[in-house]
Amino acid sequence: MLSENNKTQLFVAWAIVVCLVALAVGINSVSSWIVVAAVAVVPPLVARSFWRAPGQTISESIRDARR
Repeated sequence: MLSENNKTQLFVAWAIVVCLVALAVGINSVSSWIVVAAVAVVPPLVARSFWRAPGQTISESIRDARR
């Protein structure tokens, strides 16, 4: 399972890659950059809202109870 720090790094890397691709393609218009910004920001926000740690397993519950 990825830690919160690794998730944040993954999302920042996504945004950087999207922006670099936009620069490589040669986007010049403001409206296109707005779309690029949306593509760079919205998917990580959606992923972060749905990406939750799984519930505690039975073996984890037993291990915690034995402590």
